[in-house]
Amino acid sequence: MTDMKWKEASAVFAVVAVLFGLPLGLWYWRSVAVLHRYQPGSTIINLTAVADGGIWTQEEVVGLNYWRTTPTRTGDIPLTQGNHVVLRLRSADLLHSFAIPILRLGPVEVPAGHTVEMQFDANRAGVLTFLCWQVCSPEHGNLRGRFLVKAADGETPW
Repeated sequence: MTDMKWKEASAVFAVVAVLFGLPLGLWYWRSVAVLHRYQPGSTIINLTAVADGGIWTQEEVVGLNYWRTTPTRTGDIPLTQGNHVVLRLRSADLLHSFAIPILRLGPVEVPAGHTVEMQFDANRAGVLTFLCWQVCSPEHGNLRGRFLVKAADGETPW
């Protein structure tokens, strides 16, 4: 009989460990481990493409909040000249792509439900327009945004 109680207790412990340990491990990986693999001082920007309305947003759009809320279009994203920028790109609904034409970056495919990373250095001041390169919806033309790179002293912008 004691052998059975030991097995039941270990099974309960295993279930509790999975229920609490897995979310804690995923939180640690997403919040701590992923961010430490970039060079120190990097600017990390999360952008999610949403075909409905044709927007890039910095809000997290996943699961039920895709249907319950309307994400806000990201405004101009400020950067400082010399920043190393890490873009974490996501698609909330279907295949999108991302490009910054003036830097000749992309187009990079961003499949639905996946995160794609892209890195660049903001070496010159000016406006960097980014957009979706893949025709994805009737609002495809609205899937654009801008990085505003503030000039270092004495530099000329693009």
